[in-house]
Amino acid sequence: MISDKDRERSDEQLMAAVAADHIEAFEILVSRHQNRVYRMALQMLGNEEDAWDVSQEIFIKVYHARASYTEEAKFTTWLYRIANNAVIDRIRQLKRLARFQSVEDSYGEPAAESRDAHDELALEEMGQSMSHALMALSERQRGMVIMKYYEGFSVKEIADVFECADGTVKATLFQAIRNLRDRLFDLGIVSAEVVS
Repeated sequence: MISDKDRERSDEQLMAAVAADHIEAFEILVSRHQNRVYRMALQMLGNEEDAWDVSQEIFIKVYHARASYTEEAKFTTWLYRIANNAVIDRIRQLKRLARFQSVEDSYGEPAAESRDAHDELALEEMGQSMSHALMALSERQRGMVIMKYYEGFSVKEIADVFECADGTVKATLFQAIRNLRDRLFDLGIVSAEVVS
């Protein structure tokens, strides 16, 4: 049974307990981080089913790698390194299987011709366009953009996940934002003034 005291422990303390085969500690870690891991996988993969599958695989990998974790390492950095690698592996697998594709542009007709329905459709189209633009980025750029702008990671945390210098993260993010702007311009979402 999971106690309140266990729930108050840090991620690092819980992972040390997981390394000592305490399954309750692992359950707490999964409940704390599963939504963020799933969201990251969904943003990178663009498909709910694949994101769910890979997020489950990530936690299986974490459990199997429990003996290699050291409490000196920040748990979330270690987790997202595993997550990023697992998602990139899934992307490559899907490409090899010719199943990987961008989010489809299928919109139903609005039920009513009200202003709210038009606004909702415009927001949905904007979201679809952003998804297309994100999917056009390289896996590395997409991963860094999602961690920085969707998950709120610092440059240092991203550098730790990708095992690179802070400057490399900044340069990659700069190039990724330029690529996103160019792609959104091509899709007619942003104007020429924003791109130049």
